[in-house]
Amino acid sequence: MSEVAEGPYVHALERGLAVLRCFHDDRDQLTISDVAREAGMDRAVARRFLHTLVALGYLGTVNSRFYVRPRVLELARPYLDSVTNVDVIQPHLEQLTKEVGETSMAFVLDGHEIVFVAGVQAKRLVSVHVVLGTRVPAYCSPPGRVLLGSLSPDQLDDYFRHVELVQRTPHTVTSENALREEIKKVAEQGYSLVDQELESQLRTVAVPIRDRGGKIVAAASIGTTLDVAMEHLGGELLSKLTTAATEMERDLALIR
Repeated sequence: MSEVAEGPYVHALERGLAVLRCFHDDRDQLTISDVAREAGMDRAVARRFLHTLVALGYLGTVNSRFYVRPRVLELARPYLDSVTNVDVIQPHLEQLTKEVGETSMAFVLDGHEIVFVAGVQAKRLVSVHVVLGTRVPAYCSPPGRVLLGSLSPDQLDDYFRHVELVQRTPHTVTSENALREEIKKVAEQGYSLVDQELESQLRTVAVPIRDRGGKIVAAASIGTTLDVAMEHLGGELLSKLTTAATEMERDLALIR
């Protein structure tokens, strides 16, 4: 009854979505206790949410463990269907990965994070793997810095007022002043190159993708492991990425 009395905000929905968010790459099979602990709710409440999601087809269960079923992808479909840009960008990323043999990705900015909306994983033994819908901090990732560089001064000030600058690796820059300088540099030079700031063993380069009005709508990137030298990533691979982004922009300009 209390949820009805609190107005239009439905806490039950919030908690149900919190249960779904408990499942991710390194925690793809969870017990009731796991979910209760991660979502911050009683075990009995977690149990009801989990079994409801099983009944609806979003989760499966085996041996007292729950896992995500493909139907969860339907929740993202309305957004992806509404974003024509993804359909335009994806084929170019596929061609880029085919040419360079590395994982290519596209991200958009959402609040303090960037969201992976399109991309292709490299088909080799050791490569960068990202799941559609993955969210990562903007401040320590090349696509994020490219997208932060498109913000107005007021928007960037607001970002730094609210974001938590976490030291994710020994290489992560967490100084606001240093990050502001780096974001300014990225905006001026038109690309961002980062070595192991988001994750250890991960090197990434990113460039902006603009619509026909010149507005940055996404960032394209190539992610590699440490077997790829920074000189190669910031040289030949950056050149290939820039060419691909230019082709994406050409096709985006045709959208009415």
